[in-house]
Amino acid sequence: MTGIESIEFEDGIFNELYFDLDEAWNTLALRFIFLYGGSSSSKTYTVCQRIINFMLEDKENNVYVFKKLSSKIDETIFSTFKKIISQWGLNDFFIIQKHFIKCKITESYTSFSGLDDADKVKGLEGYKKIFVDELDQIDFNDWKQLRKRLRGQKGQQIIGAFNPVSEMSYIKTEIFDKEVWTELPTKAGDLKQINSKKNTISIRTNYLYNIWIVGDGKGGGFIDEHCIADFEDDKANDINYYNIYALGLWGKLRTGGEFFKQFKDSTHVGDYKYNPNLPLHVSFDENVLPYLTCNVFQYDNGSLIQVDEIMLQDPLNTLKDTCIKFLNKYRDNKEGLFIYGDATSRKADTKLQKGQNFYLLIKTYLNEMKPTFRVPLANPSVKMSRDFVNEILSGDIKGIDIKINKECRNSIHDYQYCTEDENGKVNKSVVRNKDTGQSYQEFGHCCDAIRYIATVIFINQYKKFQRGWS
Repeated sequence: MTGIESIEFEDGIFNELYFDLDEAWNTLALRFIFLYGGSSSSKTYTVCQRIINFMLEDKENNVYVFKKLSSKIDETIFSTFKKIISQWGLNDFFIIQKHFIKCKITESYTSFSGLDDADKVKGLEGYKKIFVDELDQIDFNDWKQLRKRLRGQKGQQIIGAFNPVSEMSYIKTEIFDKEVWTELPTKAGDLKQINSKKNTISIRTNYLYNIWIVGDGKGGGFIDEHCIADFEDDKANDINYYNIYALGLWGKLRTGGEFFKQFKDSTHVGDYKYNPNLPLHVSFDENVLPYLTCNVFQYDNGSLIQVDEIMLQDPLNTLKDTCIKFLNKYRDNKEGLFIYGDATSRKADTKLQKGQNFYLLIKTYLNEMKPTFRVPLANPSVKMSRDFVNEILSGDIKGIDIKINKECRNSIHDYQYCTEDENGKVNKSVVRNKDTGQSYQEFGHCCDAIRYIATVIFINQYKKFQRGWS
C-alpha cells in the first residue's frame, strides 16, 4: 500500500449502493458490474466516489471513463469528479487537467474520453477499470470493442451505469437476457443479481434508495420534498413514465409523435404462441435493410395474433433465405397459408428475370405450402390505415383486436419507436451503419406490414371505418 492509509468521512457521505459497489469492485472474479435504474438514484455519482477512492488507495489504480460523446464530458461526469474532490477537501491531493485527473500521492490517474474518438479505445492496457457512463447510449459494437481491449492485468473490470429506457436495448437483449441470474440480498436497491458464470453482477436501484432524496431515516442525508412530489405526480398520472424513469424498470418512454400511439406493451404484448391448428397469415415488406420483414400472424375469433417474425440479417436478408427459414419452421402446417404485403411489389422488378416480381418469387419458394395471395391492387392510405390500426389497438372497435407475441422483439421495437412525419405518414429518416457504410430506414417496416394485413383481414370493419362508421 502506497496510498493514503485512511480517510475519515462524515456519516451520510455514501449511499448503500457504494458499499455494494465496493464489494464487487474488490471481487477479482467479477469482470462486469452493471448499475442501472431510475433517475436520481445516484448511480454515476456513486461510481465517481469509488474511482476517486481507488486512485487514493494505491499506485497504478488507473481508470478510463467513457461517454458516447467527448463533447458531453466537461459538463457532466468530469464536473462530478471535480465537485466530489472539492467537497471532500482533497484538491491538494489531485492534479486536474483537461479530461485527466491524477492523484499526487499514488500517481494513479483517471482519463476521460468519448467513444466518438476511436483511437482512445485501442490503448487500454494500462488501466485496471473502465467505467462507461450512460451505457445505453453507446453502440453494441463499441461495447464489444471495450470488452476485448481491456486486457493484460489481473482483476480488470468494466463498470456500466445506465437507465433502462428501452426493452430492445442491446444491454437487455444481448447481455441480460442471455444470462442465467441468481438473486442476491441487498440494501442498495430492489434487485441484485449475479450470473451463473459468477463474472457479472447487476444492481437495480432508484430514488427511494438515495439518502440525498429520501433521507436515511436517522436524520442524515437530505429529504428533497420537491423531487419526491414530482415522482409521486408521475406515479399518479403516468404510471409507465414512473415505472421507467423513477423505478428504472425496462420499458419504453413515449416521446410523442409515435406512429402507433395506442400501442402499449402492457395491453398488446403477451405469451401468444403459434397454434398448429390454425392457418398462417404472413405479411411481407420488401425492404432488405436492416432486414427483410416477414411477420407471421394467425387469426382466431376476431384476434389478429402475431406469433413470429423472420428478420434475417445481412448476408441472409434475401427473400429466398427468408422463405427457406419460414418453411423450416412451418411446412408441417396444413391449415392454409395466406400472403399479404406491399401492393407495389406486384410490379415486374427490373432487377429480376423478365416477368418476375416479389410475389411470384414467394409463390415459387413456398410452392409446397400452396399459398393464397391477398395482396390488393393498391396500398391503403397510410394515414387512414394508421388510424384504423390505432382504433383497433385502443379497443374501440368491438369484436376485433391485435395481439403480439413477446418474442417478436424487432416488431415490438418498431411498433414502439416508429414515428410519423409532418403529414402523418411513416417517418422515413435513415441511419448509417458505421461498420458497413450502408444507410437504411430504421423504423416503419413492421408498421407497414401490420397495416397491410389488418386492412385486408378486417376488410369489413376497415370499409366502415373509411366511411366514418356509417
